[in-house]
Amino acid sequence: MQDVIKKAFLAGVGALSLTKERAQRVVKELVEQGQIREQEGKKVLADMLQKVEAARKDVQKTVGTQVSATYQKMNLATQAQLNKMERRIKELERQLNKQAAPKKKAKR
Repeated sequence: MQDVIKKAFLAGVGALSLTKERAQRVVKELVEQGQIREQEGKKVLADMLQKVEAARKDVQKTVGTQVSATYQKMNLATQAQLNKMERRIKELERQLNKQAAPKKKAKR
């Protein structure tokens, strides 16, 4: 599930980077054709790239929020929760081993 979401997110980021390349190419063509001046082209490109970056951040935030909500709905343990349980299990194992050690010596 997480892999699918990650792939979808990366595809979206890839689409945004293609948009950047396409924007650069379109502005360059407009400048070469004399339809806009180079300074105007630079400003238009900068504005477009700023909007693309803002959109990328919005997508990233939205995806992160949706993934978190999905995990909560699925009632899956977080990595922090798993780490806490692992530490607790190790502590319990240590306590059991400590209690079992004197019993083995007493049987001899």
